This record gives sequence, structure tokens and C-alpha cells, in this order.
Amino acid sequence: MIVNYVILAILAFGVGSYIGCAEVKFSANSSCDGLSGGKCVVGPDGMLSISDVVIVSGGKVDILIVDDNSASMSFEQNALADRFSNFVNLLESKSIDYRLGITTTDISSATNPPRSVNQNGALQDGKLIGLDGGFKFVTPQTGDSAFRNKIFNAAIRRNETLECEKFILSWVDAGNSTTTAEYSTAYAEHCPSQDERGLYAANLVLKNNVDSFIRPEADLAIIVLSDEDVRSQLYWYKTPGYDLEEFDTAQGFVNSVKSVYPDKKFAVHAFLTKTEVCLSTQNAQTRGVVGASYGIEYYKVTQLTGGVAGSICSNNFTSQLSEIFNNITANIVDKIGLHCANPIDLIVDSGGNNYTVVGNQIQFAQKLPVGASVRFSYKCPAKVN
Repeated sequence: MIVNYVILAILAFGVGSYIGCAEVKFSANSSCDGLSGGKCVVGPDGMLSISDVVIVSGGKVDILIVDDNSASMSFEQNALADRFSNFVNLLESKSIDYRLGITTTDISSATNPPRSVNQNGALQDGKLIGLDGGFKFVTPQTGDSAFRNKIFNAAIRRNETLECEKFILSWVDAGNSTTTAEYSTAYAEHCPSQDERGLYAANLVLKNNVDSFIRPEADLAIIVLSDEDVRSQLYWYKTPGYDLEEFDTAQGFVNSVKSVYPDKKFAVHAFLTKTEVCLSTQNAQTRGVVGASYGIEYYKVTQLTGGVAGSICSNNFTSQLSEIFNNITANIVDKIGLHCANPIDLIVDSGGNNYTVVGNQIQFAQKLPVGASVRFSYKCPAKVN
């Protein structure tokens, strides 16, 4: 068994940046084009007098849930689904242009082929889980708020997970052994893969971008829900066939994102097993038939990307989802474009945020949080025809 200091030791890894800037732009010419509605008037001195207010909105973010759909996860799926509507409501309260999609930890192989339990491959290999209504992901425009929450929460709760757990418990209750070839055959028929490869699945979403889920201009947030490490931590014990491939590693995922989207701001968050007490709790959920493991690689990737490492044993995911929300929405804007370079008589009310003017931009010393307002007025030379 891996003791707790293994998790704590990973803190030595560096923390990467996540949310970047989203510049508010105006057309950089010297007429009132694009500034109607009283924001721009020509004064008696022949100057354009311009005034405006910018309310910092949430920008764009694509959020992928990597949902461990193996046995023993129905408890945690229910806990996340029960709290996730509050998370979505928070996103919408800050005018976040979001996309929410779900994939599983199930990766196909010679011993884990497409079959009925994984919807003939539809729940494998980084494919987005189909939502009620034919949607592949949820946006603020997907029906009303109640509909969005309903279809997304229903998809977090995986029927194949619940049916697998029922099979295991009924098998044990009947007095059958779980170490026989007969059990292995029945398990494969009733259960998704127990070789959880959440980072590999996230890599495939990134690589293939089926359904055009990931937008090049949007930030990216990955939320992993799993009570086991990648490959059930069997790689740790040098179990044949369970070596980590590049796509399974924390650093491999970071490298992939930077390779495909060099300028993308991203973070990975995870609900994982971090303590011995939590490990014991997870192991007891299916009467010890299915074991949990410390989320080593998942923890690493949260630290490498500046994400949130939450406990899967939390009685209430609300506070951890709030941390993830704050991570996603922090520090959106750090500059505002002006109508001309070197504006005259510039007045800026930025709530005390320090700034400088460089060319046709107000550049702030620190990025502004969502909801902040900046009022400003200035003059530009009128266009000479």
C-alpha cells in the first residue's frame, strides 16, 4: 500500500498558469464608427469625445468531465450530479460562454473491446457521451436552465456503473468466488473496463476533437472524477501490461495541450483518493471486491496546471466545485482597447486597479476579475477626409 507521503511529495511539481487575458477591443480608427449610442460625439473643438463602460464577463471556457464509469463509482457520480447544477448556475451568473461535455475513463483494447456494456464503443476512447435530446455537450443556449441541468446531471450518473455494481454484489451474495475464470467472463459482460485511463481519454478528446467540442480560442478545464489512479495504479507494482504510456501521464497531457494549442490556457482539476481514511472508505463500497487507489498521476496534473485537487470522499462537493469555479473565472481581462492611440484627457475609473496607457490600450498591472467594471472617457482627433 502506498502511504500518504507519496501524495504529499508530489507537491514538489511546479504550478502552471491557467486563465489568461481576454482583451476588450474597439476598432482602432479616428471616426465614431462602431461607437454609436451616444458613446462618441464630435465636439466643437473638432475632437471625438468618447466615453464607455466595460463590465468584465467570463470569456470562453470548454469544460470536460472525465467520469470514471467503472464499478464503485455510482456513489461519487450521484454526489457530483447533485451539486453540479449550482456550478452551472455560477457559470451563467458570470456570463461565461461555456461548453460542458463528458467522457469516460474507458479505453478500448484487445481485452476490452467494444461491446454492449460500453454501447459498442460509444462510451470508449475519448468520445463525448451522448446527452438526452441528441446533444453532445451543453452550452448556455441548450434549452432553459432546468433542461440543461437535467440532461447533464443524468449523463454524469452512469447506468453501466450502477448495473456493474449490482452484478458484483449479487454475485457475492450468491456465494460465488470472484477469483475464477467464470467471474472474469461475467464481469466483462456486465461491466466497463476496470483499467481506468482518464488522462488517456482526455488526450484523445484533445487529439480528435470529435464534435468540435474544443474551441481554439477558449480556455480549457478538465475535471476528473475517479477513486483510482490511472491504470488502477497497477503500473506502480510493475504489473505486466499496465505500464504507463505517454498519454497516461500528467506530463504527457500537459505536453499534448501545448503541442496542439501552444497559447491555450488550461487546468486539470480532480476529485481523487488522497488519504488512507478515504482509501478505506472507497474500498468498502463494494464489500472489498473492487479496490480504490491513491490518485498519483491525477494529483500530479492538478499541480502542473494550477488546478484543484479535491477529495472524492468529501460529503459535499459544493466547496470544491466553488474552488474550481473560482479558478476558471479568475483574472479574465488585463487590457482594454481604445479608439485611438495616445488618447487625450483620459479619465479611468477602474476601482483602484493600477494601469498604464500604451498606444491604443489601457493595460492593467493585474488582471481584472469577472464582474469588475471600468468606466473611462477620453478624446481622439476627428477623422480628416
